[in-house]
Amino acid sequence: MVADLIIDTQASIVLLSEANKATNAIAAALEKKGRKFTAVSSGDTGLLTEFPVEDSADQRWMVKARLNIGGKRVTAYAAHLEYRWYATYLPRGYGAGVPAPGEYSEFGWNKMPGGPVTDPVAVQRVNLASGRPDVLSAFIDDAKAEAAAGSSVLLGGDFNEPSALDWTPATANLFDHHGVVLPWESTRRLQQAGFADAYRTTYPNPVTHPGFTWPAANPDAPVDQLTWTPEADERDRIDYIFAGPGSALTLTGAGIVGPRGSIVRNTRQDENTQDNFIASPPKWVTDHKAVLATYRLG
Repeated sequence: MVADLIIDTQASIVLLSEANKATNAIAAALEKKGRKFTAVSSGDTGLLTEFPVEDSADQRWMVKARLNIGGKRVTAYAAHLEYRWYATYLPRGYGAGVPAPGEYSEFGWNKMPGGPVTDPVAVQRVNLASGRPDVLSAFIDDAKAEAAAGSSVLLGGDFNEPSALDWTPATANLFDHHGVVLPWESTRRLQQAGFADAYRTTYPNPVTHPGFTWPAANPDAPVDQLTWTPEADERDRIDYIFAGPGSALTLTGAGIVGPRGSIVRNTRQDENTQDNFIASPPKWVTDHKAVLATYRLG
């Protein structure tokens, strides 16, 4: 199914999270269909590409590959960041999955009897404890070295953290944000370093185009396997594609691939937004939606 979707969407670089052995299996399925993709994988992340791979390396929480595209180099990174310390659940009134003895660890992933945490300083403190922002800072340093060597840089994956461009005053009273306005640190650092978020660059309004990627209303999974906050609206955009500054990549479009519906308060709900769904196949294999971006390499 994934191989068919890659062919149907004409994707030439595929960045995978929680891939395990799936990366090589998808490459094999593509080859049976007459498409030659090279697979690069770590223990958790993976990358598939039709372009020649010069070399690859494991990074902390990600894998990278240097690609030769018509004589030009593009370095692509596939990431899957820490899922615990999921601070976006605190304003929803649920624990953030913090390991003991960390702040709010006594709640696990459960509903908190005291209700939502709406102090942005407290929410950001838990988020910083995840280590996700530090992983992105290390990535930025590595990407700078790649760019200095003449490479354009792409980063994509599941960050397990919302965007600094999404929790704004315009959305403060939507999606169970409960008034919280927060420049989430991981994406803030990327933006400060000049990285461009493909979906939010294409659709800058987080109200009309929230671009939720989690939790997807996978039709083949029971709802109780798709939600972690059954009494809250946990929808967020936590899966991204970024292009680095000063690259030869020009963004020409972006959209979502996956079910049009999401899980809201333990029920399936069709999205009433203006989001661009490029493909919504009847079968789906995950609880996330994917992001598809198109670039011109000049």
